[in-house]
Amino acid sequence: MSSESEDQESREVEYEHTVTRDVAIEHIQTFLDEFGSDEQVTITLGEETIEFEPPEHLEFEFEYEEEGDHREVEFELAWHVQEDDLEIGSS
Repeated sequence: MSSESEDQESREVEYEHTVTRDVAIEHIQTFLDEFGSDEQVTITLGEETIEFEPPEHLEFEFEYEEEGDHREVEFELAWHVQEDDLEIGSS
């Protein structure tokens, strides 16, 4: 007998390329424009296409890291897909 978590599909897509700052800004701006709309977000990275509906409420994480001469900034957005969106502060 399998558990519910084993029955759920899992998918992870990573995209890492060296680009100019302008190209990075273009990728981020395109994402923000779609994520800020009330419509489905469609992102194409190489040969992969990802589609999802942006949630109203989500977890937001920002990370900045310095190690030697290397700097790294990460933004992470996380949420659970559910039928009804929970309101912050509701019980």
